Amino acid sequence: MSQPNLIVPTPAVTRLCADIRRYGRAGVETGGLLLTRPGDSMVSLVAVAGTTGIVRKHGLFCITRPAFDAIFTWAEDNELQVRAMVHSHAKEAFLSRTDREGGLRVKGFHSAVVPMFDNPPEDLGRWRWWTFTSDWTPTEAPRCDPAACTDSVVFDGDGVRAN
Repeated sequence: MSQPNLIVPTPAVTRLCADIRRYGRAGVETGGLLLTRPGDSMVSLVAVAGTTGIVRKHGLFCITRPAFDAIFTWAEDNELQVRAMVHSHAKEAFLSRTDREGGLRVKGFHSAVVPMFDNPPEDLGRWRWWTFTSDWTPTEAPRCDPAACTDSVVFDGDGVRAN
């Protein structure tokens, strides 16, 4: 099993888990995206999903095309790259058929599933990670950096805004 070429600052994990917990306690999945500067492995920004163009249900988290367009355009304008998607599941961390077929199937893109959405673990080793090659390949968790800082934004079909 290979390791993703990402380093995730502890504040990014804390921010994602807070959002996952909030929605998980309402019984629905949610998620976000991890962004880096081009060629860098350190996550410099976490983008959590807002509401417009975001579908959350028990067993389903979906980012619609307008929401993806907003964050990818914003990332490009701000010299960032979307490198990974993180989303939650109610109990176990696995890639469902929907995740496998509907995820961003771009070579080198990472996907992580956070288990127990009502009380998500902040230990990246308890999340499950995959990297897309010609299919989704299981990978080890990236390294977490407790000293690094990160910014966060909210994105959805209405655009990207400070968090």
